[in-house]
Amino acid sequence: MSYKSKLTASDGHEFTVTRADADNAIGSIIILHAVYGVTDHIADLCDRFAAEGISAAAPWLFDRTGPDVVHSYAHEGTDAGRQSYAAITEEQILMDIEACAGELRQSGPVALCGFCTGGTWAWVGADALDLDAAIIYYGSQVADHLHRKPKCPAEMHYGDIDFVVPMEVLSTIREQNPDVPCHVYPGCNHAFFNPDQKFYDEDAAAVVWERSLSFLRDRFS
Repeated sequence: MSYKSKLTASDGHEFTVTRADADNAIGSIIILHAVYGVTDHIADLCDRFAAEGISAAAPWLFDRTGPDVVHSYAHEGTDAGRQSYAAITEEQILMDIEACAGELRQSGPVALCGFCTGGTWAWVGADALDLDAAIIYYGSQVADHLHRKPKCPAEMHYGDIDFVVPMEVLSTIREQNPDVPCHVYPGCNHAFFNPDQKFYDEDAAAVVWERSLSFLRDRFS
């Protein structure tokens, strides 16, 4: 079962991390949350990765704005979450990711993944930090960071009717990053992997999960 612990970033900031430790782990993954914070979905995902032999850690990035910040999936929560992310700098986010990576590297290779805005920061982190793999789940603002390029093996997952990242934008991302595999899921909207959100697609989510595990196992082997 997932649990909470504390880590300290290089600037002295102490923050919460939701973690799940795998038995005989083949590697670890850092999970960056969407605009809602570390929700039950993120905690459950930590457990799912650990059950597959991959330890997981989800930093509470919004601890930079205050303790225990989690927003609802309602429109008001989405707006509040955008404000929470806007209040954090790139440098602060990267320091928190690096603190997690430093902890996890003690037991093997480390991957980074993220959802929505967290997917954007997984893209940025894959360029800025020393990581072994990265997975971008419908990263919302990747198109604003096309000057960054993953320095580790990476892959992306998007729906073809994503209202946040329309296909014309995704086409630009793919054209400028031909070496980064991008899986596109027909009939899927934004956040289709999250069972707690309205666009959840069970069948597509199952495919994403198997592809993610296969990708990580290849990188960690």
